[in-house]
Amino acid sequence: MSTRNTNISTKNLPHREYSETRQLHGVSRMVNCSLCGTDDLAFTCPYCNCVFCADHGLPESHGCPGIQKARDNAKRKVADSFSGQYTEEEVQMPVHERSSQRRKIRRPTGRARFSSTEKRDLAIASILVALVGISIRGFPSGIFSAIPQLILLVSAGFWWYPALTIGIFWVSFMAHEMAHKFVAQHYGQWSEFRMTQQGYLLSALAILWSFPIFGTGVVATSRAKSLEEDGKVNLAGPLTNFIIAAGIAIGMLLVVAAVGVHVVDFPTRLILSILRYGLLLNAMLGAFNMIPIQPFDGATVMRWNRAVWAAQMVALLTLLLFGLFVVPQF
Repeated sequence: MSTRNTNISTKNLPHREYSETRQLHGVSRMVNCSLCGTDDLAFTCPYCNCVFCADHGLPESHGCPGIQKARDNAKRKVADSFSGQYTEEEVQMPVHERSSQRRKIRRPTGRARFSSTEKRDLAIASILVALVGISIRGFPSGIFSAIPQLILLVSAGFWWYPALTIGIFWVSFMAHEMAHKFVAQHYGQWSEFRMTQQGYLLSALAILWSFPIFGTGVVATSRAKSLEEDGKVNLAGPLTNFIIAAGIAIGMLLVVAAVGVHVVDFPTRLILSILRYGLLLNAMLGAFNMIPIQPFDGATVMRWNRAVWAAQMVALLTLLLFGLFVVPQF
């Protein structure tokens, strides 16, 4: 899944919040306002260096020629509040209430941060992903066809087979999403997983009818500071799937080297079947998300660095071909 950037604008900010972002240097003497002539304890505007009364101190109140610079500074400061300095709950607070919090968490800690809302959405997504993992076994009839198969395997003593396949399915999807989140937080961005209405719909279709296109939600992030940073955040998900698939491929080669090329005993063949399932799942998941069209991760990665996009896509397709045509020869 691609990440969703949240661009921040001060266009519709309340007057009080915008006033918190300006920088005016107070003076301790009574002077006449440059605009209305009022004798008052005035302020010097840092953008035009003129002196104004309290009523005309804001750049927009006196038609400041540096108004665009003032607005740009305000946008930057508000956007910075989403760059790991505040949690989602703190962003909703009035500025005067969260200023004290800002001093405590001004610098990103480098640790994973989860809000209560995100924890709830992750719990829901985990349950849905596990149910889809079960449903895939009943393709194309969905979960109602998969349940009898699970009962048969468990009664035969092979309970570990569906447990491992469902576990691999869950790890593959959740690792992809968390990779986006953790890399974004590494760069100081606000980043959280969110369930979406589309995610609920696709999950329901996948559970009931083994629908092949699946996703539970998105990782929402604040605006990246550069295209390179944005590209790396989007690359993190498919790259994680590649690492998992490559590790599984190495594991399969080690199994075959230990027991011989032609595997005949049933338990070993089940193990190879599980490994092949994990290999194909991660290779396809990674390659699918590297499609260079929005909203897929590949669109941002290609815009950032075509060579990186090509290398990642070739690597994923190589593992996919290995799983499809080489592994069946074992």
